[in-house]
Amino acid sequence: MNPNELLVSARQKWQATKPGRRVALIAAGALVLAVLVFLGQLILRPAYAPLLSNLDPVVAGDIVEELNTMKVPYRLADDGRTIEVPKDQVYDVKIRLASAGVLHERSEGFSLFDAQKFGVTDFEQQVAYQRALQEELRRTIVSLDAVEQARVHLVLPRRSLFLDDQISPSASVALKIKAGHELDQPQVRGICDLLLGSIEGLQLENIHIIDTLGNVLSDDLRTESEGARLAKLTMDQYQVRREFEKELEKRIQQMLNRVLGPNKAVAMVTADLDFRQQQTTSTTYGPGQILSEQRVTESGTGAGGAAGQPGTDTEMPGLTLPGLNPGGGSSYEREEAITNYQVDVVQETLLNSPGNLLRLSTSVILNGDLQPGQLEDVRGLVATAIGYNEERGDQLTVSSLPFDESYFDLPAEEPATGEGREQLLVYAAAGAAVLLIVAIALIIIFRRRSKAREQTQQEEIVQPVKPAEELKTSLAEPVTEAPGYQRDLKNLARDNPEEVAEVLKVWLRE
Repeated sequence: MNPNELLVSARQKWQATKPGRRVALIAAGALVLAVLVFLGQLILRPAYAPLLSNLDPVVAGDIVEELNTMKVPYRLADDGRTIEVPKDQVYDVKIRLASAGVLHERSEGFSLFDAQKFGVTDFEQQVAYQRALQEELRRTIVSLDAVEQARVHLVLPRRSLFLDDQISPSASVALKIKAGHELDQPQVRGICDLLLGSIEGLQLENIHIIDTLGNVLSDDLRTESEGARLAKLTMDQYQVRREFEKELEKRIQQMLNRVLGPNKAVAMVTADLDFRQQQTTSTTYGPGQILSEQRVTESGTGAGGAAGQPGTDTEMPGLTLPGLNPGGGSSYEREEAITNYQVDVVQETLLNSPGNLLRLSTSVILNGDLQPGQLEDVRGLVATAIGYNEERGDQLTVSSLPFDESYFDLPAEEPATGEGREQLLVYAAAGAAVLLIVAIALIIIFRRRSKAREQTQQEEIVQPVKPAEELKTSLAEPVTEAPGYQRDLKNLARDNPEEVAEVLKVWLRE
């Protein structure tokens, strides 16, 4: 069959079709075509992937404008903060945007000084330095996990030759916190430390940090006075001392529990710790070593008469001095020694870390009346366990006293004796029996009621139903106020509801 015959046959069939069916066929064809087009778009549409996210609106606008120029399809997400492009073009588009200079941040850090300009005044140089420092600090703060955006404003006064005219710098930071995150005080203190270390001469009271909701985050840091810091330091030292005491008490208690049993001893320890930090420098000189030694020895003789040497007492006749030869000559000797030493010098510096133990005071109380020998044995064990040192001034007291165990005995008596448990079992059995009796009684009552109801229904079925006319006549008769007439009417209405309804309809119609 050629195409013309097919067309003619289709036309004849279409003309033979009823108009309503034609409309249905046209609507079905249009629907099928629309579904095919939609599925084709889904299949042929490229998969999109994020190109850049968490963008500033201004930067996002520049990127979108550049993408339109490049004729690259894109899609915006996350309220315009994320730009998506076809997945296979992500890296190519990112490189092209970088070469076009769009990805560079508008605010530059210290890269502002890369291009040196001639004729820049001191004021312009100061402003450029302030802008660069603000941007570098902003980038560092934004790198924190909980911070989404940040703005940093610095006030850097110019230096003055006069000390009275010096003005302290200040810093203000506005933070936008990420959803689901929160900045705690240690993190705020970290941002303050970053600013203090980056700006010369900045003081803690000149730092102001707020969030986008207007909450001041740096108030708690500025209100901390020297007294508050000292109080915090004292509390930290007390906490360290208490932890040390608890550790010693735990060791003593564990040892005595193994020896005497649980709840047979109580140990309390008071430790005196030295939190002062001292530095001691000592210098010691040793005997030293000989570096050099020099010895000079001279001896000689000289000629002369009895008169002796001029200008000396030997000119006096009849006087003879030692070392002189009276026969006509003199001799002398001289010895000189010089020794140089290298002195040994030892210089030692000791830095005592805070928290040294100065004295221990320990008290142990044992339950019962123990003999002195037993107390002495326990004392020796405790002294060894805590490192008792009498020369240090430690105190250790071990005594025995009867404990008041009424508090411990009250909850312990119930499981110790079986009376309480048996009593609970009796109560439980009695309650179960009562519940069983009540359940049986209810079952019997329900069964009796159901049997009575069945008998009543059977009697109603056996009795002949009164015709409507008789029922109408009986209802139309004057009702005497005999005892129980209301009950009879109710029973009549319950047993013959349809007939009663017909009679009431007739009455209402009349």
